[in-house]
Amino acid sequence: MSKGTPSFGKRQTKTHIRCRRCGHVAFHPNKKHCVHCGFGRSRKLKHGPTGTRLTR
Repeated sequence: MSKGTPSFGKRQTKTHIRCRRCGHVAFHPNKKHCVHCGFGRSRKLKHGPTGTRLTR
């Protein structure tokens, strides 16, 4: 199977959907956690490198 144009037609599933907490399209429905804010695994929002809360 080639990696080019014909295979792009088979890509129909969404791996990430919108997160309830942060609003980013980073929630993985199968793993049930958000990559951006950690919703589903942690009670606190993830912090950036400066220690401030991340905003949308």
